[in-house]
Amino acid sequence: MIFKYTQTWFIGSEIHKKLLNFVDISKKNTILEIGCFEGLSSVHFANNIMNNPSSSLTCVDPFLNVNNNDHKEFLENGISEKNFDYNISICNNKEKIEVKKITSDEFFKNNTKHFNIIYIDGCHIGEFIKRDMENSFKFLEINGIMWMDDYSANNETKTTMDSFLEKYKGKYELIHKGYQLAIKKLEN
Repeated sequence: MIFKYTQTWFIGSEIHKKLLNFVDISKKNTILEIGCFEGLSSVHFANNIMNNPSSSLTCVDPFLNVNNNDHKEFLENGISEKNFDYNISICNNKEKIEVKKITSDEFFKNNTKHFNIIYIDGCHIGEFIKRDMENSFKFLEINGIMWMDDYSANNETKTTMDSFLEKYKGKYELIHKGYQLAIKKLEN
């Protein structure tokens, strides 16, 4: 498969290199991805983690349908959404992927599903990061993994994520801390 993309951020990411160390690919994996951009992470999950017949992936991204999108310059021409749609259409397990082209706030208002893997790479503004982490943790199964991008990208993302870690101390195990941050949920 030859995917279309303009940015290679995901290819060099820590989740790309390390997630399989924490996931049993033979079991049912219910994955939520907040912020999909061109879909390289989405197709990685579909091709490598979703071979169990009951596995699924829910992709949530408004693709510039919000005013204060921090990746506006990459989304303005619509190429990222076109690349995402194309990449999803040719990946393995595409029939197990549900795409929600809405904000994560809208998604969580009506969501009732729980997930064992959540990847947060949505809006990088503190208030959005906080809501994405809080909402995701509510819908993360016990022993599930929540992986956040851009932990050490800037002071705002790091401070926001550190505040979450402090608030939920004792309810998770820190499994990765680098440019990205990952936790395993121990209790609600």
